[in-house]
Amino acid sequence: MALAVFPWQKHLADTLNGMRGKLPNGLLIYGPRGIGTFELVHAFAKSLMCTSPATSCGHCKGCHLTASYAHPDLVYVVSEAEALPRDIPFEEPDNAASDRKTQYREILIHQTRRLAEIFSLKTNEGGLRVVLVYPADQLRAEAAAALLKNLEEPPENTVFLLVADGIDFVVLSADALLPTIRSRCRLLRADMPTHAEALAWLEHEHVDHPEKSLALAGGMPLAVFEKDVKRIVTDEQREKLLAFLRAGRRAGADAALNAVTRDMTLQAVSVFLSRWAWDLAAAFNGAAPRYFTEEGQVLREIAQGMDAAKLFMWINSVRDVCRVSDHPLSPKLILEALLLAYLRAIAPAAR
Repeated sequence: MALAVFPWQKHLADTLNGMRGKLPNGLLIYGPRGIGTFELVHAFAKSLMCTSPATSCGHCKGCHLTASYAHPDLVYVVSEAEALPRDIPFEEPDNAASDRKTQYREILIHQTRRLAEIFSLKTNEGGLRVVLVYPADQLRAEAAAALLKNLEEPPENTVFLLVADGIDFVVLSADALLPTIRSRCRLLRADMPTHAEALAWLEHEHVDHPEKSLALAGGMPLAVFEKDVKRIVTDEQREKLLAFLRAGRRAGADAALNAVTRDMTLQAVSVFLSRWAWDLAAAFNGAAPRYFTEEGQVLREIAQGMDAAKLFMWINSVRDVCRVSDHPLSPKLILEALLLAYLRAIAPAAR
């Protein structure tokens, strides 16, 4: 059966298909955001509901129910921000503010608590039940605890498919999950497409300037189509930040403060800085940049003579901000602090 949603997913699709009939209770599939991992796992989950030997026939009762998101045995535990763009039903918590302007990006406690009620019912015709969790690295602590309890005592004929995105550079989302949840799951990594595969797909999709777009997206082709403005750095913001980052040790505290504007979002800039951090770490280790491919010489000059401990301390600071970027914090103050920390990180190592 052709399960792969995108051309670069054949190996992972074959691995998932090979597990039919012998699936573990918990399966965690993780990889960087923007390569279609959820789309593949979602297609696999739907195919498990098909009653035809062909799987995903598109004609049986199971396929019709999954197509309308109405199959009782395909249970979605998906954050609001990821569910609504995909037409996946999302039920608000009882305490949701009526005038809220932002979507929930995390998986909430009421979503995992309701599993107990679902598990009290028998599966449709005694078949398999699939619980699809995404993004598994964005579970609130209390929601993670409730999910863990179900993973530790899994109901009969129930499979948990957890999908986690990577934060881009240092830590794949698997590291952001509770170790106890990871320990209850079999892990599968979704590999990045090769440059040729990603470029060919973007060209097939008639993307303007596919080479440049792919580089800006860090080699992740679906990230080229990111529509969430909170995750996107505008061209003007990009140039302002790059001017500061490129200046390296020539920049001062005033430049750090002036590089941040009030219209910048914590999500977008923290991801932007995480990509610069990745490339700076690569330059420090003598490797080529992955994201800022035209800044190789500048990155090498900045990396020369750096203190490794300071560099990775800054990288960890950026990572921590990425993790809390959805919270109602003061973006300007946090971003200013990150840029000031960058200046300290790139200072020459003491001799």
